Amino acid sequence: TDHRYLKIIEVVPVNFLLRSAREQKSIIYSFISYLKISPVKIQFKVLTKRADLNRHTDIVRREMEKEQNPNCRLLQEDYLRLISRIGSREATTRRFFIIFEYEQLGRRGSSEEADAIASLQTAARTAVSYLKQCGNEVLIPEDEDIFTAEVLYSILRRQSSSDVPLPLRVQDLMTRYTDAGKDSNTIPCTEFFAPDRLDFTHSRYVCIDGSFHSYLLIPSNGYKSQVPAGWMSLLVNAGDGIDIDLFLEKQPKERMIQKLGQQLRINRSKIKEASDTNSDFDDLEGAIHSGYFLKDGMANNEDFYFMNILITVTADTPEDLEWREREMRKLLISQDMNVSPCLFRQEQAFLSSLPLVSLDRKLYERSKRNVLTRGAASCYPFTAYELSDDNGILLGVNKYNNSLVIVDIFNSAVYKNANIAIMGTSGAGKTFTLQLLALRMRMRGIQCYIIAPIKGHEFKRACTRIGGEFIRIAPGSPHCINVM
Repeated sequence: TDHRYLKIIEVVPVNFLLRSAREQKSIIYSFISYLKISPVKIQFKVLTKRADLNRHTDIVRREMEKEQNPNCRLLQEDYLRLISRIGSREATTRRFFIIFEYEQLGRRGSSEEADAIASLQTAARTAVSYLKQCGNEVLIPEDEDIFTAEVLYSILRRQSSSDVPLPLRVQDLMTRYTDAGKDSNTIPCTEFFAPDRLDFTHSRYVCIDGSFHSYLLIPSNGYKSQVPAGWMSLLVNAGDGIDIDLFLEKQPKERMIQKLGQQLRINRSKIKEASDTNSDFDDLEGAIHSGYFLKDGMANNEDFYFMNILITVTADTPEDLEWREREMRKLLISQDMNVSPCLFRQEQAFLSSLPLVSLDRKLYERSKRNVLTRGAASCYPFTAYELSDDNGILLGVNKYNNSLVIVDIFNSAVYKNANIAIMGTSGAGKTFTLQLLALRMRMRGIQCYIIAPIKGHEFKRACTRIGGEFIRIAPGSPHCINVM
């Protein structure tokens, strides 16, 4: 509606925290390279949702149809019930997006849309090549219109999108229009993803289709002065119902150097007049040190950015929402950071959280933080420690971020080899984990051999139940292997 052109791309995260210090440094330097040539205004969005396990369950159901052993089929049915129970209760997944807008140069003309599309496609290809150096993959959709609608559908209809995929929503809408005697070709695009009900009458939260959303800002003075690389993973992996929006706006370097020099001269003249016992003396001294730090950074080819972080908290009830807000506040305070709610500005915060690179002006002024390129790169957001392969086997739930651990160790494109080491104290569950791996691999049609020199009898019952062969090799054993 404001005649801007935007592009959304989806990025696959990397497990940043488990990389070596050298690899982390390499990722951050690659991200710095991207920020130097990225669009002026850019938004990074992290969307946390209930895990979509449909693809994994479809694979299991297809394998059930081929299974001949009735005991294995019972095992698969039990496995499906387990996935359904865990997925509905606690499994979460995260999606990462970059949104940037077309930078209008010169006057508007008749070929503006064509220029905007070409410029945005070029910016997307640049992001693909530079993020590849960071180890991130950018997902290229087959149909970009459907992809954009699906992203908006996931954000605006958070609850129903988990149960009703976008194609079913489209079919339902077309049927309703046809039944009402209307032409299905005239359906406005917003009908497909707009929520049915929006309630902005509360000062602390927004109600969207029965789901409650509140918005928190990290104020300008709410950050630590020094942070490690990838510190945003603290917020990204905070848990279910926490979305993060990071806004970066690059400022013209020449103008900022001029303004910075002017402000430094003003502060130096003020500190000369102030006594060292004056309460403002320390603030002025800190401002002068910060000014010289920024000036030195820009002299060393760093850019100047304004950064904003908006946190979206969602829950099914106002009580759960309030509890999650408190926990989020505790988490940030534990890291010497501060957060403030968007009281009486919920509608503006809701619109700002949409993937439109459009942060409300008053919220922007409350939360803008000046950073140099290195500081902006330390906010590298594409970090997630998830192990979730559609073609793998379920091992459990990650206790740190509630994501499902579904691993396909034979996927050489992701893992270097298929080796696993299981370590633990007596009674920790090593044998049980081995049985779990073996039984669920057998369900996938993978041949499993367990060579157990000492405690082979612990596997006998499971082996017999699924029609396996238990062979005992020892003096006096009735079994004998014909090596020929």
